[in-house]
Amino acid sequence: MSSAAARAATVTVAKPPRSDGGGRVSESQLLARGGMPRWPVCAWRPHRRGLPEGVGIPVGAFVTSRPQVLQRVRQALMGTGRLKWNGVTRFDARVWEALCATGYVSGESLREDGSGDEWAVHVFGISEGQREVDAMEELLASGDVRYVPNVRIGSPACYVDTKSRHEGCSGREPELRSWSPLIPEDELERTRRKRAEDERASRAPRGQSPPRWRPAAHTALAAAVDGEGDAGSSSTDGFTSSTDGFTFSELFAGIGGFGVALRSLGGTPVFASELCGRARRTYLVHHAGSWRDDVSNYPNASPNPDASPRRTPPLVCCGDITDVCETLVPPHDVLTGGFPCQSFSRRGDMLGLDDPRGQLFREILRVLVAAEPRAFVLENVEGLVTMDGGETMAEIVAALESVGYAVRTRVLDARGWVPQSRKRVFFVGFRSDLRAAREDGVFAWPEEPSDCGGTVDDVLEDERGEAAARCEVSEYQMDRAAAFFRRQQGRTGDVDPGASNTHAGYLFPTDGVARTLCASYRKSSVYNAELVPPVGNDGGDEGGSVRTRPRYYTVRECARLQGFPETFYPDPERGYHELGNSVCVPLVRAIGEEVLRALEAS
Repeated sequence: MSSAAARAATVTVAKPPRSDGGGRVSESQLLARGGMPRWPVCAWRPHRRGLPEGVGIPVGAFVTSRPQVLQRVRQALMGTGRLKWNGVTRFDARVWEALCATGYVSGESLREDGSGDEWAVHVFGISEGQREVDAMEELLASGDVRYVPNVRIGSPACYVDTKSRHEGCSGREPELRSWSPLIPEDELERTRRKRAEDERASRAPRGQSPPRWRPAAHTALAAAVDGEGDAGSSSTDGFTSSTDGFTFSELFAGIGGFGVALRSLGGTPVFASELCGRARRTYLVHHAGSWRDDVSNYPNASPNPDASPRRTPPLVCCGDITDVCETLVPPHDVLTGGFPCQSFSRRGDMLGLDDPRGQLFREILRVLVAAEPRAFVLENVEGLVTMDGGETMAEIVAALESVGYAVRTRVLDARGWVPQSRKRVFFVGFRSDLRAAREDGVFAWPEEPSDCGGTVDDVLEDERGEAAARCEVSEYQMDRAAAFFRRQQGRTGDVDPGASNTHAGYLFPTDGVARTLCASYRKSSVYNAELVPPVGNDGGDEGGSVRTRPRYYTVRECARLQGFPETFYPDPERGYHELGNSVCVPLVRAIGEEVLRALEAS
């Protein structure tokens, strides 16, 4: 296969059916969030074992053969939080029966004759002990509607267009054999090129100023983003691995911070899931390149490093993980994910597992059971460790252990790898049949440096560029905040009181490390944002100063504080949000090195 053909086959999903009846056009275009077409059914495999209780978020569908009942079902569930977005599809009971009988889905047979083509309203299930709302119970009692558990939007039993699904099959499966990119390769390349050009234009006329500090693994990280070299390369910045061409998945992927780190160690992404369509596009722009020339033997892809021949499947990138059938996830070596932190963060209400978002870690359990990767690396906020006296943390660890993994946890601060204080708890797990799971000492956490060798000042851009000027606080904001800043002049920062990185108010001295970046950084009030102080003129230009007011960090500076290479381009309109939600890339890479060493020893 030529390199061009390999690139075209890298990000693949089955072609969506033609809009020719059945569901509304909008449902066809947005079937699985953000314009996701049908899932690649031909990549499926049967369940090796059933899903244990408590694994995965419960989902299902209310099925009816009467289209006029659909709106009554939706009205009955309005306000319950259970309706899935764009969650109305057609439903083929005969396909569902076949999938249940052959083990391709973890579900129950309907045990009745279905009409074949019905309608389904996809919902989140209810918790044990709860009951349906009265209006829904009346519909179920009428016999016009029935509830089918475990039906997902991504199931082959669910579709949009009735006619094109059956048209012209003649014993063949033309729709299932026709593959097309989720986003065409040339469009991804255009997007990345435009982002790069726009960033350079905003730094005119001086051009982009390079940072005075770079992460120790900068060369390998930049090569990973640029798609240079072989993914199975045995040496990257001093790290040597005999685990040739390991594969990984990324759940709750965001823009792919885990991906950049693991690709720099020789890994290849085979599956990613991210709810936000804008972040998913950023992910594909940087991770949808080709690192393998042969993707023709996809069904034989194996996480066993001794398997021969070794084939790497194309990257499957999906939206909402709760819409994805677990048998679609390809076999892989390492699962990664930063599961949602809002319910565990001190910035939120800290509802923990009582918040539906706090339960999403159970989707990780579902993929672990189905794909059985050899190891996993997960990340979340530090507040999870102490929530409810540690009970929430203990419950999550126990759940991970219950699906067959030995789990280690540790809180690490990113300040040893980048000039940013960012404490996060990491979970590393090894499958129970591996030596790393059975013996102590096979896996060791990376040594936490006391200093990364750089400061915030070393990552700041040229103050005379347009990018910095756009980040300057307005006169209106300063007028409102002036009294506040005066009152706060004696306030020390919360990064490391007593050290050189303390500061008065939020006018930040740039000779230390930044506080933790968050997704709402630029949107938050100037009272709560960390600001770079005004900068005086060095005499080289006319005028008394470059800026008379403080400014926010630029998006590029935020990317540097997270350890991303200069050629990684987040969404220009969502850069702060995307980077604030990401992981510290060099820190994840250090953990990844130790995980790979433990897998080799196993």
